[in-house]
Amino acid sequence: MEEPMPPPSDDSSIEVDVVAIEDFQPTFNRLDARATTAHTKVGPASAQGLGQFSAAVQVIADHDRLRGQYMERLALLRQAVAIANQKTTLLINNYRKTEGNATGNMNVFMGPLANIIKEVRKD
Repeated sequence: MEEPMPPPSDDSSIEVDVVAIEDFQPTFNRLDARATTAHTKVGPASAQGLGQFSAAVQVIADHDRLRGQYMERLALLRQAVAIANQKTTLLINNYRKTEGNATGNMNVFMGPLANIIKEVRKD
């Protein structure tokens, strides 16, 4: 399945609302906290006290199997949240760096251009 592409812009540029991305980023910490809480609750859960009769043994086996599946899913969720948070931080940092470089480059060109304009206006 292909990833959806962003809509094309008229001037081949993409506007990035970095402030909105920065505002969303704390959500990753909340998701991680909830996944951690679930992990601490599900991990120690046990059905061992049900006894040894056949129905209890089956329930214990089902419980252990499901608990194992949930623990795997929680581990994957926590990993995905951590990766998303890292990638979002990288995106924000790269955008800010690019933004700063663009401003710096503009200043490099604007200073001499302003001097040229001053000289032209003197004549």
